[in-house]
Amino acid sequence: MDQIKIRTAKENDFMGISLLAGKCSPMVTERNSIFHIFTKFFQNTVFIAETNENKIKRIIGFLIGFISQSDSSDAYIHLLCVDSDFRGKGIAYQLIMEFLKYVKKMNCRSVYLITKPVNHNAIQFYQKLGFKIFSESGEIEMDKINAVKDYNGPEEHMVVFKKDL
Repeated sequence: MDQIKIRTAKENDFMGISLLAGKCSPMVTERNSIFHIFTKFFQNTVFIAETNENKIKRIIGFLIGFISQSDSSDAYIHLLCVDSDFRGKGIAYQLIMEFLKYVKKMNCRSVYLITKPVNHNAIQFYQKLGFKIFSESGEIEMDKINAVKDYNGPEEHMVVFKKDL
């Protein structure tokens, strides 16, 4: 296998992101149009991990994030996905580090993200990277983890994380 490259997105990456996203359970799958919007209008905060196998480039991971329009000191990681064949190789870490480096350069002071309370691997991973569970009103305890009740709609409780930069 050739070396893995991390880069910012190009508009036509949305097809590769869309194909990979369908394989990233338990991540919520978005409509393909969302991936197109992000790769067209938020390229600086969308990062791609790709490999070049037999001279064929393949997206094996992505991070979709953005800087808040209402408070430019806040950034948000919307989706993070790594192909299951490439997990455990530091790709998610590299994607997050590139995002953090960029948003810090843009004077962001905090980064937020959410995950499902049942996604114990993600919770541990984000905590190792210094993200803290962020308390909000309406918390509910699930599997010994504090989640925000109905964060994404009825019965869609989410763990909210914040990292200060």
